[in-house]
Order: sequence, then C-alpha cells, then structure tokens
Amino acid sequence: MSTSIALGRRLGLPTINVRLWLLYFVVISPSLGTAVSAIGRVLMVVLFLCTLAFSQRPRLESPSAMAKNSVAITVLPAISYMALSLLWTPTVDASSLSAWTRHARLLTIPIIYLLIYDYSEARLVLRAFVLGQLFVVLSAWLLVFGVHLPWATSKWADGYYAVFGSYLEQSISQAVLVAVLWHQREWIFGAKGRWFAIAAAGLTLVHTLGFLIGRSGHVVALALVIMALIYELPKRLKWAAVVIPFLVLALAFASSKNFRDRVDHVRVEVNAFSTKSQANTSSGQRLMFWQISLLAIKAHPFLGYGSGSWNQEYRRLEAGKADPTTLTVDNPHQLFLLWAVEGGILGMLLLCAVLAELALRSKALATNDARTLQSVIIALVVSGMLNSMIFGIGMGDFFCVAFGICLALVHGKEQPSESTAHG
Repeated sequence: MSTSIALGRRLGLPTINVRLWLLYFVVISPSLGTAVSAIGRVLMVVLFLCTLAFSQRPRLESPSAMAKNSVAITVLPAISYMALSLLWTPTVDASSLSAWTRHARLLTIPIIYLLIYDYSEARLVLRAFVLGQLFVVLSAWLLVFGVHLPWATSKWADGYYAVFGSYLEQSISQAVLVAVLWHQREWIFGAKGRWFAIAAAGLTLVHTLGFLIGRSGHVVALALVIMALIYELPKRLKWAAVVIPFLVLALAFASSKNFRDRVDHVRVEVNAFSTKSQANTSSGQRLMFWQISLLAIKAHPFLGYGSGSWNQEYRRLEAGKADPTTLTVDNPHQLFLLWAVEGGILGMLLLCAVLAELALRSKALATNDARTLQSVIIALVVSGMLNSMIFGIGMGDFFCVAFGICLALVHGKEQPSESTAHG
C-alpha cells in the first residue's frame, strides 16, 4: 500500500491511504449494530494479516516494539488458557467453541494497537471512532423528536430511542463517549472545536440519563462523570473527592425523572427477589444468575468448568427455581463471574491481569490520553459487574476497539507517518 501511495505522488495523482480508511470502518463498525460489527471484525483480521505480510512499518518489524506491547503478553495467556479449558468442558461442540471465540475477542486490543502506526494516526482513528458514536447519538435525538429513521433497525427504536442495538448497549457506549469527548475536548474537533466537544458531551449525557432506560449505562455514566470531576480537582481540593459522588447522585436524582424511575424499579425488583424469590424481573434474573454462578464456583474454584459451560451448569444447579425463559441464556450477565465459572479463579485472574496491564500502560500516555484510557477501563469494570461485557458482539468489540486506540496514543513515541499526512 505504501508503494502505491509513493507511485501516485510521483505521478501527481491524489493519494488515498486505503489501510487507514479501512481501519476507520473497522473502528466505526461496533457503533452500527451487530451485523456491521461482525463485518468490521472480519475486515480487521484480513487487514491485520495483510499488514503483517506486506507492511514495512517500524512498529511491526521491530522486536522491541512487540516486546513493549505488554498487553498482548497478557491477552495471549488469557485466551490460550480459555482455549485449553475446552479439554475439560462437559461437551465440546459448536457452542463451546463459539464461547471461546467470544472470550478471544480480547485479541482485538493488540491487533488494533498494531494496525495504528503512530500518534497522528491514533488521533485520526479516535476521531473516526467518536464520529461513529456521534452519528448514533444524533440519530437517537431525532428519535426523541419523533423523526422516522430508516436506518434505525433496533427493535427498541420506538419509545426507547435505541438506534441499532439495545438501549442497554447504547446507554453504555454513550456514557463512554461522554468521557472521551470531555477528556479529548481540546483537539477532537480541531483547535476551535473545544466548546462543540463539550456541548456534544453534555447532550450525550442528557440523552443517556434522560431518555435511555439502560440502568447499567446510567451507573457507568455517573461513575465516569464522578471520575472526570475528580480528575479536574486541584491538589489543594482533593479532599472533595469524597463529596463529589454524593453531589453527582443528588443532581442525577433531582434532574432526571427517568433515572429516578429506573432506580426505583431496581429497588422493587431486588426486594421481590429477596423476600419472595421472584426471578422473573431483570434484577431478579441477574441475582439468580449470580447466585447460581457462585455455587458453581464453590464446587470447582480453581480451573472452572471450561469454555461454554456456563449454561449447562446453570441448568444443572437452578433446580427449577429460575424463570424458564432464562434456561437458554449462555452467560450470567456478569463478566467476572462468567470467567470464574468457565475458567475458574485462574481464568478470572488472567482477565484481571489484562485490565491491570491496560491501567499500567495508561501511565505511558499524556495526561488526557491516560484519563481517556482509564475512563474506558472504569466503564468496562462497572458495566462488567452488571453484564458480560466483551463476551457479547457489539459491546465487546466496542470496548476492545476503544482500548486498542487508546493504547496507540503513545505521545512522542513515533513521528507522524507520511501516509497520515496525506490520508
């Protein structure tokens, strides 16, 4: 690809960095629904293989560059161990193999990192990622105002204002977008676009808390707002970090009826489960999943039951207590419990090692880039406590792509590539 660009320049023709434009599509695809996300993942793998075969970029040919990609060094053992667990999973079939490939989605992180050649490209790719999300937010606002959108394919589009995926997924991705826009506000829309970025972050937050009913997204949004405020505190006021969470929660309760209603629904559902063992609500089902997962972990704590085994253990242990409609569910709606059931404590620790390494790598980034990466980590951990993030298509791709882009924001490590300047 670099040869064709150089030839085009010698002939005086316009040049297009095909690799970079394909990468734009890859990072935008998780925002556009599961079908497009699947296409983007296939394209990412093809692009990566082609880059390995034909590229002469320094990041790929330098042994030290790969050695420094310590996230890959933590990701590979994690997914390799989950592949090894197929040896003791109860039944090795298409579902167990499919489950492993979903765990292996973590490979997206180092792949995206390696596909981005330098800091300038990382910024361009992050901007594409943000623009893809802003298209979803703009579409969602149009739904609020009653505009019919032919591309709004979600079954939750009418009345729930989700455009492509579910309101749960969209509320989480929008919460992440708020943090990215805020921390990257100085440049994401150009030198004069600071206030546009702040306004976009504000409108996205209002839509998330005011119109989407995804409770997980509400929790993530509030967590990221709290962290953003704490980041901005001067050293002499760091003590206020203790007060900020209470102030943010109070403001959310006071300003958003939608948020108050969703919190009240959680209270009612949890109370029904604890007093009457009712597991036919969203919160009740989650509590049942978690309760049974803990029983499974207690029986096989170290190695787990193997990839793809969660549903079988759930059906074995639920003893007729669960809502029959949940008997085909393949995960406990909790990322860490899923890895602990299928991979044991060792598997969960390997997953935690990946997240810890991401947090450690954020120290190599410039301040706002580090805060962006840390915000995405916080979003995954918080949402992962309530859902099996990474395991699912769409949101899993969204998080892994975001991590890969943030890792590539290594300020000053490399000079901008020629292709970026003309891409």
